[in-house]
Amino acid sequence: MIMKSRILGLFLLLIGISSVSTAQYDNFGQMWGIENSVIGTGKVRGDIGYAFSIISYKPKDDTLYVFPRNSVNLNFDFNLYKHLHLRTSFYVDMNTSPTKPPFLSDLFYQIGWYDWHNKSFSFGYENYQPHNLFQKNGRKTDWLENFRRGFFFASYNYDLLSRRSGMKYDESSQIRIVPAIRYFYEYSDKYGVNKAGNSKITLSTAARWTIAKGIYIEGAVYYYPIKDTKLPWDADYTYGFGIFDWRAFKMNFSYGNWIANRFPGNDKEMDHDFFNGEVKATFTWAL
Repeated sequence: MIMKSRILGLFLLLIGISSVSTAQYDNFGQMWGIENSVIGTGKVRGDIGYAFSIISYKPKDDTLYVFPRNSVNLNFDFNLYKHLHLRTSFYVDMNTSPTKPPFLSDLFYQIGWYDWHNKSFSFGYENYQPHNLFQKNGRKTDWLENFRRGFFFASYNYDLLSRRSGMKYDESSQIRIVPAIRYFYEYSDKYGVNKAGNSKITLSTAARWTIAKGIYIEGAVYYYPIKDTKLPWDADYTYGFGIFDWRAFKMNFSYGNWIANRFPGNDKEMDHDFFNGEVKATFTWAL
């Protein structure tokens, strides 16, 4: 554990140094003096970083487990055509304890039309099911089953602040509202492993207020039209804050609390609060 902590510390130090030494470039192509159909265009970008969270859960034996998740994560974003993107996220857990929850995944992936402009639609398919890539004794991944449990989505971007708004402190200042709908063909049970049923719909509205210089606060509310499909980790609301710059060779920091939050009067089935949120530091890059 001490050796892993030292490796992590060195890793974050190298990222910090890199963010200073590469700040003058837009992508690796500029840095290397190369420009072709892939390198030097920014069509392949992503980030590398570290994430930490404390996950409390109860498996079928009803025993409360607490799993500190320390992970190095690597994200890729392939811009295939205009706003058509393929995105993948890999999580390498530094904590290899057998108490790792079976619903945690080493891989997320998304494909769709992601248009960031104001008054624009996005749609596609996303999958956050438990793909086990790195844990030798972990649950074997059923790729087809996991694919069926991904979801299709559609969303719409709407910005509240005009260019001349008195609430705009700089170019990054904005309040964005994003209503969305998700449809699951199949969904898992409350343990995140076995099938629970078919046809699950989630409605949501998210809002992010970017105050200035990429500093933001955000939140979202969720509604489940078919109440029986709501699972213990399905949130009534989510929230987060941080600093974000989409450009290459920038350091970003964030806190996010994405699961199990319930409004007063609604049953809360998981031991989850502010301290179970995820803290993340990332360094962006682009080819």
